[in-house]
Amino acid sequence: MTAHAHPGYRELHRYGLWLFIASEAFLFAVLLAVRFFFTGLERPEALNIPLGIVLTIILLASSYTLHRGEKASAAGDQAGLRFGLLLTMGLGVVFLVIVGFEWAAGFAEFPASTPYGAVFYLITGAHALHLLSGLLVLASLYIQAGRGVLDEGNRWKVEAGALYWHFVDVIWLSVFTTLYLL
Repeated sequence: MTAHAHPGYRELHRYGLWLFIASEAFLFAVLLAVRFFFTGLERPEALNIPLGIVLTIILLASSYTLHRGEKASAAGDQAGLRFGLLLTMGLGVVFLVIVGFEWAAGFAEFPASTPYGAVFYLITGAHALHLLSGLLVLASLYIQAGRGVLDEGNRWKVEAGALYWHFVDVIWLSVFTTLYLL
């Protein structure tokens, strides 16, 4: 009997994924609390809030494109899944590139040696690392969809990858609010 044939396979993996997501949520809760501990409600005037809004829109759009890919997968449309994954990955890469430009500009205005700079780069860097890991998961799904192996028996992989991606997007909403707006 394979692991996939076990009656509790999906439920067990679903619980494991939710436990992992909960632990990651705690990590970000601590990181966001560190921001308030070290800087209070102060933030630099030079912080590019419009750019933060653009980053937020990009990630929200990426959640939508992935949702469309999930819907395609549920309908057995591997090409639609691949298209949704490709759009989502493209938006994720654009997000990371813009964060890189934001960091380059920010180093002059609020260097990492300042309290705000330290927490800003720590938190946005942790988020970028999670987004990068999400991109790797989506790339793996894209390859598997191209091989036609994400059928009904393996659709859990799509669900899990999408759930993680949506989690990373929700975390960004907390990061954006905490670093850019408060």
